[in-house]
Amino acid sequence: MADFQYYFHQLPCFNDKNTKASTDLGWLTAAMKEDVLAQIAEMSAQDKLEADIAVNVTCTKEEARDYLLLNFYGYTDEELADQIEADDEQEVANEIAELLEEGNDALVFEHEIALQSATEDE
Repeated sequence: MADFQYYFHQLPCFNDKNTKASTDLGWLTAAMKEDVLAQIAEMSAQDKLEADIAVNVTCTKEEARDYLLLNFYGYTDEELADQIEADDEQEVANEIAELLEEGNDALVFEHEIALQSATEDE
C-alpha cells in the first residue's frame, strides 16, 4: 500500500479567506497533499474559493486502488489489506482499467473538499 494518511489542514474559510479553519482533506499521500494545497492556494489567489471546491489528485496505477477505496468507498487503511468486498474491488479495478485503456499514464481523479465557514464567535 502507498503511504496514505488522513490529512487535515488549516485552510481559508470560504466566506472569509482571512480566517482559517482545520479542514478535512481526506486520504492522500504526502505528495498528493502538497499538490492539493498548491491548487487550493492558486484558487485562493484568484479569489475562487467556494464552500465546496474540487481539485485534481494524480495517482499512479499502484496508488489508484487505495485512493479510490479510501476516499470513495469509505474503507479504512486497516481494511485495505484483507477486508474489501469483492464487488467494490471489481468496480475499482474496472474504473482503473477503463482509465488506462484511454492511454493515461497517470490517473487523475476529482477530489472534493468542503471548506469551513467563518463564524462570528471565533
